[in-house]
Amino acid sequence: MLATIDTARFRAFLAVAECGSFTAAAVALNITQPAVSQHVAKLEREVGATLLERSARRVALTPAGEVLLRHARRLLTGLDDARRELAAVARSDAGGLRVAVFPSAAATFVPAVIARLLAAFPKVNVAMSELDPPAAVPRVLGGDAELAVVYSYPLVSGPPDPRLVCEQIGVDRMAVAVPADSVLAARPEIELADLAVHTWIAPGASACRDALAEACRRAGFAPDVAAETNDYQAMLRMVGAGVGVAVVPRLVASMAPAGSVVLRPLARSRLERVASVAYRAQAALTPAMQLMNTLLAEAAQETAGPLTSAARSPNLHDRQCVQRHAEQTQ
Repeated sequence: MLATIDTARFRAFLAVAECGSFTAAAVALNITQPAVSQHVAKLEREVGATLLERSARRVALTPAGEVLLRHARRLLTGLDDARRELAAVARSDAGGLRVAVFPSAAATFVPAVIARLLAAFPKVNVAMSELDPPAAVPRVLGGDAELAVVYSYPLVSGPPDPRLVCEQIGVDRMAVAVPADSVLAARPEIELADLAVHTWIAPGASACRDALAEACRRAGFAPDVAAETNDYQAMLRMVGAGVGVAVVPRLVASMAPAGSVVLRPLARSRLERVASVAYRAQAALTPAMQLMNTLLAEAAQETAGPLTSAARSPNLHDRQCVQRHAEQTQ
């Protein structure tokens, strides 16, 4: 029955309020602008109030629109939760599953997980988005994704977000990437302090960069960054070309160019990345979601070398889930 409830008018109103125009809302919803206008007009007739003030330059919420906006998001999220809970009760093997995944996981162990999930639930429509935690977490909290595969750096993470449950699936201990012809390549392991005199290829502004900067600060130096990129494959290729050294998650070891880059364990440092599966605390898990969580944990355990499996804790909150995101989602 809930599947037949028409939420299009609320979704159109919400999109216009968030995007600031009917045109942008139409693009976001992948429908025509007249359709957006019709949905909003019908909603205004139903509630008996003008919700939006239209002008040539912008669209603004009326007082009535402000009131409805506060309730519309909760309404849509509640309906989505109800649909999933009913599906779980019915043990449904159909429907949609939207998953946000951080890039290096999307490039390594997640594809096999999705394939195994579809083999078990061939009627489930899986939609994967490649997103880092700052973009993935708001998607989950806003009801636009059921699950997110996220990471955090305990060295710089903030407090947990009670709106989320994060099941830890692995600890990705960092490695040092150096040119194969470097003197450092002969060492069995490398300390951060040994890299103080080298130039670096480092991530751009991100939790990864913050964690690296903090680890280097504790080692007594600031890295001399020659190039910035958040693409680990590009980072490793620059290391292979002799541009500098880098610290990378072991998960990306398979991306290292053979013969030109050597990865060595990072010694005597607390720099590590924790991988987790995140979902909203009040969400009911469908059978497909439950299986996805299980498969992701197994994939972390089965990944040779890069990830050290961690005991799963259903109520463990990944601290990255709130860091720098609370302002975006409240």
